[in-house]
Amino acid sequence: MKKIAFSLATAFLCALSLQAQTTYEAANLLGGDLAGTARYVGMGGAMSALGADISTIRTNPAGIGLYRSCDLMATFGGVGITQKTGNYTNFQPRGTFDNFGLVIASKHSNEGILRFVNFGFNYQRVKDFNGKMNWSGNLNGLSQTAQMAWQVYQNDPAIGDAFFDQSNEQWGFTHHNYYDDPNYGWLSLLGADGRLVDATAFNDGYFYPSDYGEYSGEEKGHIGEYDFNLSFNFVDQVYLGATLGITDVYYAYNSVYREDFEDGNYTLENWYKTKGTGYSLRLGAIIRPFEESSFRIGLSASTPTFYSHLTDYNSAIVSTTLYDAGVDEYGNVADVQYQMDTMSEDAFGGDCYTKYTNIAPGNVNVSLGYTLESGLALGAEWEYTDYSAVRLYEGDGRENTTINQHTKDNLCGQHTFRVGLEKKFFDSLYARLGYNYATGGYKSDAWKMIPINSVQTNTDYKNILNTNTFSGGIGFRGEVFYADLALAYSTRNADFYPFENVNLKAIPMTRNMFKGIVTMGFRF
Repeated sequence: MKKIAFSLATAFLCALSLQAQTTYEAANLLGGDLAGTARYVGMGGAMSALGADISTIRTNPAGIGLYRSCDLMATFGGVGITQKTGNYTNFQPRGTFDNFGLVIASKHSNEGILRFVNFGFNYQRVKDFNGKMNWSGNLNGLSQTAQMAWQVYQNDPAIGDAFFDQSNEQWGFTHHNYYDDPNYGWLSLLGADGRLVDATAFNDGYFYPSDYGEYSGEEKGHIGEYDFNLSFNFVDQVYLGATLGITDVYYAYNSVYREDFEDGNYTLENWYKTKGTGYSLRLGAIIRPFEESSFRIGLSASTPTFYSHLTDYNSAIVSTTLYDAGVDEYGNVADVQYQMDTMSEDAFGGDCYTKYTNIAPGNVNVSLGYTLESGLALGAEWEYTDYSAVRLYEGDGRENTTINQHTKDNLCGQHTFRVGLEKKFFDSLYARLGYNYATGGYKSDAWKMIPINSVQTNTDYKNILNTNTFSGGIGFRGEVFYADLALAYSTRNADFYPFENVNLKAIPMTRNMFKGIVTMGFRF
């Protein structure tokens, strides 16, 4: 074994309750993909000032106020996701249902100040988590087991009495059910029960140095939003709107991480799942300052999203083989194997679930729109979200101050820029182009801290750098029926780390997504 000899910031003990979330789980609920109707996607999402599209219900609620007729539509299609990590590439295709919406346009007057009062409802798939990845490479003496040893080393040395049972001279936490005790971090417990951390860790933090590691992981799930809108048209120049959003979250993650070291090998399998709902309110305005011009300015802002009913589920298995560490029934030197399953009766006895609240920061949006007499519509906008403002609270209402401070120190503001154009041909055909760029929201030196009493055992994390999305499409508009087609290609760059160590180099990761969607609708 090797003594810890690197700089890893202390993972503080949080308030005495099982901790499930880290900064990275909190950030998982932030941001979104370029998604919505085919017209909206084809224009890169740059429609918050142009309005009259159901997808603007999320970015600027006043956009619904520009409708002059009722609208019913649905969007569906397919997506192919390619993730490349190091030298490994995975591809995953699937079908999508992106949007279903209805707008009721109610005319109030022709000449009065108030012209229209509109109502809107929309379901939209906001974010897609689906993707697979693999990685393997040389660790050059670094190891995930160092994090296990560090958690033990940072904890109360008194737990050494529980770690080493003097009565039968056995060490490890097996058969003690410490997995249900808020004083113990599961990463340290699995390290002990897997014989990857020995008793000296309580004084010196010894671990197994490794030369080789490999990882495979899969993410599934989505964030969907149900939006309810009320909007107003004043003298065809000022449009105001409000949207109440109810957000539905389902995220599932599983991974397998393996290391080979001089005296053996081990595998750590993780299962993690988040389910819950949240709600938010967005207010918006679109102003056409010159009566004789179509030029528009859009402004909107949202409250934080209050995810007040989130539940995390965690479970893990560690399996270790130590070479020539025992003898067989014939007295010959033999390998010894150890295993601990947190769902077994020896440990927690099932999925560990923790309830908590995530308050995701709101955002602001500034947009411009202009339509030329030639039938060319132009849109541009900027949106800002302060990722560092996300806050976690335990199920009993106590603030998770440790993680929230770490979040503040490691996340930053995310900027999103959208530009798009639409050209009308004849009376019913349209062509569209768009571009969307989003910064990552992670600081360059961001890292994943797992508190020493956390049930988190998946040490891997990724720092998203930026996302570029290119899109285009065509559309047909009849008197009642319309249909739009959009194609979008996005590429997201990130740095991947299988565990935390200041000497571990980032592994480049790219997520490419190609999407094709169709919107069909009726205006009446």
